[in-house]
Amino acid sequence: MVPLHTSRHPAPSPAERARAVLARPNPATVTTQSGTLHLVDPACHVHPGGTVSLLLPDRHHLLDEMSRGRAAATVEFTDTSAVALRDPTRSLLWISGTLTALDEATARMRALRLIRDDPDERLLDIGHGRTMVAMDPYLVVHSDAEGCHLLGNDEFLRARPDPLGRWEGPWLRHLEEDHPDLLAALAEVCPGDVPPVPPRPLGVDRYGLTLRFEGPDGDHDVRLPFGRTVEGPEEVAAEVHALADPAGARRPF
Repeated sequence: MVPLHTSRHPAPSPAERARAVLARPNPATVTTQSGTLHLVDPACHVHPGGTVSLLLPDRHHLLDEMSRGRAAATVEFTDTSAVALRDPTRSLLWISGTLTALDEATARMRALRLIRDDPDERLLDIGHGRTMVAMDPYLVVHSDAEGCHLLGNDEFLRARPDPLGRWEGPWLRHLEEDHPDLLAALAEVCPGDVPPVPPRPLGVDRYGLTLRFEGPDGDHDVRLPFGRTVEGPEEVAAEVHALADPAGARRPF
């Protein structure tokens, strides 16, 4: 991958990017001494005290290991693109720590606290096919195109999850499937020389939009910073239109 443009505009910190990985429905792999478990949708949350919770399938053999005490584990999250790219991996996040299975009453209490600020319907699966386990992290590592970063627990906990994380995937797919004209207009304003191929929407956060050009010589990523920090879908749409058409003519989105 060849980044074509690096701006000095605000961008998420490594810790914020790591928290965003957890907010999205990315696949994960849990590895303990007794085996490995692949999760398609792990429903991961970070609690105020620094504990990270995961929802695992009921009666999985890893839960038997935790019933005998805390289990040392490493969880690898693969941050995948929302659209079908030839290289779909955007970043990797590793969290190492100790896992403890929670009884249903404790898990439901924690879920109720989370739902107040994060209405994640997957938490309703507790006791109905999924069991909540708590991880106390001692090592957090995030790796992406910007480099590999070892994150302190306090830094990781204080990082603000991106407000666009949960609906980033559907929004990017909508942009690609329904607005090829808008993507073409964005390609025209990209800095530098971009390959003569249609751009693909790679990522969006509160600071900007990232496009990927899958050229014959490799993948080229371009980040287009927004004119202001955004907090929701309507603001993102307005900023993307402003990027695509600086003169101000609006396209329906």
